[in-house]
Amino acid sequence: MTVDQLSRIQALAVEIADLSRTIEGSSERFMVDSLPSLKKSEELVALVQSPAEHATSLIVKTMETAVIRTLLSLNVLQTIPATGSISLQGLAMATETQEALLERLLRVVTRTGFLTRDNDAYRHTHTSLAYAGPLGALFAPCYDEGIRALIRLPEYLSVKDKEEAKSARYSPFTWNEGQEGKTTFEILSTMPARTEGIHTLASNVQHLRPYTGFFDYSKLIPDNNERAVFVDVGGGNGHVIKEVLQAFPQIRPEQCVLEDRAETLELARTTGLLPDGVQLLEHDYLTRQPISNAMAYHLRAVAYNLGDVELVQLLKQIVPAMGPDSKILIAENILFDDNGTAFSTVSDMIMLCIGGKERTERNFRKVLDEAGLTVNGIHRAPGLEYGIVEASLKIS
Repeated sequence: MTVDQLSRIQALAVEIADLSRTIEGSSERFMVDSLPSLKKSEELVALVQSPAEHATSLIVKTMETAVIRTLLSLNVLQTIPATGSISLQGLAMATETQEALLERLLRVVTRTGFLTRDNDAYRHTHTSLAYAGPLGALFAPCYDEGIRALIRLPEYLSVKDKEEAKSARYSPFTWNEGQEGKTTFEILSTMPARTEGIHTLASNVQHLRPYTGFFDYSKLIPDNNERAVFVDVGGGNGHVIKEVLQAFPQIRPEQCVLEDRAETLELARTTGLLPDGVQLLEHDYLTRQPISNAMAYHLRAVAYNLGDVELVQLLKQIVPAMGPDSKILIAENILFDDNGTAFSTVSDMIMLCIGGKERTERNFRKVLDEAGLTVNGIHRAPGLEYGIVEASLKIS
């Protein structure tokens, strides 16, 4: 170890000690980055740890991840009482799982301190108890739709072109599921439990993807009242339009169009989420945009589901419909050029597996340019990697 490394270790120890005096407790929100004290502690471990110890810790952590997901699927964590303990035999009987198998799985997570073991009985820690509740419902879809395919990424790339997936129909996810040619969502539509898990995950990270508060939608209102103001392309059941109309009452419902698949629009009709007057239009966003000369064509949580080739294809379907002053608004994570946040890093790896992509500002500028568009502005939500990329037609 060098003198500089020793000096940095000593400095970090002092910084951690100072930070520990002001710790008020970590956030309970999912995918929020660590406290400064924890980040400094991780930096300290990285300095102290040898390369061999690092490799060992990665292997153990990977195994622990798979075991925790398995224990959730076997209902083991949910069966251990919130207070007190339960024997191995009791767990085996309650979950109808072989005792010998459970013992081997539980050995992994008691070694790491995730669970505790007293003689032949198992007890929750505050961490494992959280997984037995709502946290487990968030962890499971991250594992199922990202980590499972990501683990096989070296194998996938060895038989493919060593490139990003060009289509959501031919991605690490579809390959891992043995259903290439179908989209991720077509595959998941036959798996209600996993689909529900994705919806649960999405609803729990909305605090990282706000609807309003960082873009002035009122500037879209035209002098000509006959023009559509806000066309929400692939807009789901209408949450964005609802939030925009509430925040900007000067925009009228009649000036908004919700576009999506027929079954999604039917859900929008039955939930009563949208005010009367909003037009609902069945539309496949990879086909020609049917609404001409709208003030804004809005895409939220659409671009990241698509690779660059497909995103350019989508945008080129909108370009012919745009007027000289029309805008395309892409509401997505806009990754920073540094290491990024935990949320964007995890999301990008999940998107890589299903053929999509989280993008930096540079990435957005590139695909927009290829589609015949130019960036007018980047509007970031305060303190987040989320925002709106505003684009218009290139001036020839």
